Amino acid sequence: MQKRNRLEAMLRKITDEQFSAVWKETYGYIPEGERADLARDFVAEQYDGELDGDIERVKSLLKPVSKLKVKNRSLASR
Repeated sequence: MQKRNRLEAMLRKITDEQFSAVWKETYGYIPEGERADLARDFVAEQYDGELDGDIERVKSLLKPVSKLKVKNRSLASR
């Protein structure tokens, strides 16, 4: 139950677009309905062996994207 609770909490933290992408990747369509209900349904449908992979996938969505520093080569050559 602990993994299911963790996954459900993580699903509530990602954006609607990210949630739709996770759902679509898993089920092949974009869901309709209340987000809280959909998160609960998503978690309930996963097999125990799938939970770790789902947690890692959602965790990667929660990590902030590091900003790449762009070097302006024309300024550096002056």
